[in-house]
Amino acid sequence: MSTQSTPNDEQPASSDNANARKEVRLHAPDVDCSTGRVADITGSGMRLIFPKGQLPEVGEVQSYTFSDGNDSIEVTGCVKWVRKGSAFSRQAEAGVEFVKLDQGMRDALVRLAVKGKINEPRSSFVQIEQTDLYKVLGITRYASDEQIDEAFNEACNRWNGADADHPHATQKLDEVYKAYAVLSDPEKRTQYDTRYADQHDRAA
Repeated sequence: MSTQSTPNDEQPASSDNANARKEVRLHAPDVDCSTGRVADITGSGMRLIFPKGQLPEVGEVQSYTFSDGNDSIEVTGCVKWVRKGSAFSRQAEAGVEFVKLDQGMRDALVRLAVKGKINEPRSSFVQIEQTDLYKVLGITRYASDEQIDEAFNEACNRWNGADADHPHATQKLDEVYKAYAVLSDPEKRTQYDTRYADQHDRAA
C-alpha cells in the first residue's frame, strides 16, 4: 500500500480500507482522544479530525489515549491516509489503522463508541446472558463469524440511523453490543452455548 496521499487528498483505495469497511463505522463525536477529534471508529481503525496545519504524516505511528472520564486506554495506530481539506474548510482528516489490537481492547473501543464507557459492570453482562443472544442479532445458533459481524453491523446501523429516534433505541443498541461481545468471541460463545443455547432451543 502506498504511503503517499493522493493528488486530491482523497483516501487511497486499498485492500486494507476494503477490509476495514466490513466493520460498522460508529459515529463517535463524544469519544475523547488525546490526538484530534474522533469522527468515527471501528474495531480496526478510526477517522480523526484536525485543525488545518496539525495533520500527522502518512506512515507515522503514534499512541492514542481514549477516556470516558473515569477510565482510559491507550492504543497504537499508524496513519494510513490524510485529507488536507479545501480552501473553505478549517478542518483536515486522517485515517488511522490500529496496530496489534487484542480482542479486549477492541471490545473496549467499540463499547466506548456505543455506550460511552470503556469498562462494563459484570452484572449487566450476566443480565443480557439470560436472553437469547442469537435472537437479539436476528441470526441462528449456527451462524458463521461473518454472519455475526454482518448482523451486528446491520443492527448498529439501524439503531444509530433509521430507528435512532425510537424510544427504546438506546436499550436495543445496548443489547446488540452485549450480544455481539459474547458471540464474536469464540471462547465466550462456546461458554454461552454450553450454558444457555440448548435451553433456548428447547423453549423455541
